[in-house]
Amino acid sequence: AFPFQYSAEDIADLGALRTPEHADPDERLEAWARAFVRGASTDTLSLLKDLNAGILGSVAYRVRDEEGTQTPLETLALASGSCRDIAALFIAAARHLGFGARAVSGYLFDPQAHADDPGSTHAWAEVYLPGAGWIAFDPTHRRLGGASLIPVAVARSNRQILPIAGGYLGAPEDFISMDVAVRVTPDA
Repeated sequence: AFPFQYSAEDIADLGALRTPEHADPDERLEAWARAFVRGASTDTLSLLKDLNAGILGSVAYRVRDEEGTQTPLETLALASGSCRDIAALFIAAARHLGFGARAVSGYLFDPQAHADDPGSTHAWAEVYLPGAGWIAFDPTHRRLGGASLIPVAVARSNRQILPIAGGYLGAPEDFISMDVAVRVTPDA
């Protein structure tokens, strides 16, 4: 039941994964997160599911090619963000509620996609629950669990696990395009 206390060992292991990363001087984000708590004592998994499903009530998904991740307060103010922005908002809200949460970067696998579909990079969150371990939450798609999510890296924040980073030297007209493709095949 929420609220609960992590063990001293879990607190030591989770460290900064329980501490909100961005300032919330007016406690706007904390108040937004607390609105998902249904009572003095509530089912923990139900609370996290409500948060996961409820984000898209406040924020719309949009493709965003700009580098970096919006702060959670920017995402709320703009009422939109990319998958990494929405995951960062979920992580911040979970941390404001006292949970250990981390960012995950990887790929979204669609088993019904055509063989020539290049796949897509994706970002989501994981929350640590005693006895259950790390549970994947994909607020962009309102999904719980790791089905169709292929993790590549985990960290405290998205900026530590950028899926693609780099630069280009040369004239702008020399650069034509760049493509990324992901192929998922069953183990033999």
